[in-house]
Amino acid sequence: MKQLILIARGVKPLRNGNRSAKEYSFWDELIASLGDYEVQEITEIPLDELEKLIKSSLTIICCDSFVQHFCWYIGKQAIVLWGKSDPFVFGHPENINLFKDRKYLRPDPFRWWEDVPYDPDVFVRPEIIVQEINKLASKNP
Repeated sequence: MKQLILIARGVKPLRNGNRSAKEYSFWDELIASLGDYEVQEITEIPLDELEKLIKSSLTIICCDSFVQHFCWYIGKQAIVLWGKSDPFVFGHPENINLFKDRKYLRPDPFRWWEDVPYDPDVFVRPEIIVQEINKLASKNP
């Protein structure tokens, strides 16, 4: 039986209508790369169902959002994809916090996101995420 990987895109457009700088650029490519796993995308479901689903999975892949905090709260390790943000402020160290380059850490992580331009190249490529998933899978057969 294939191990379950949950995907939580969970990034809405900004209030000004622009694409959020937190939105991972390569979701479709990443999902296509996860053929060795059962992949399920989650959207809006009740918290108790979300908790059961997360606990039954190998991991959940998400951006900086409610989901990464919820995973920490229930004691489940998540893979968090960072772009222009600061994982030392927002990220839980128990999670696998993936970001491409420290130069993208923001000097003021509490500013509103409307003034942060979207740049798809600030995110790690899917193959890096797949490597991390494979490491987790080998530890949790």
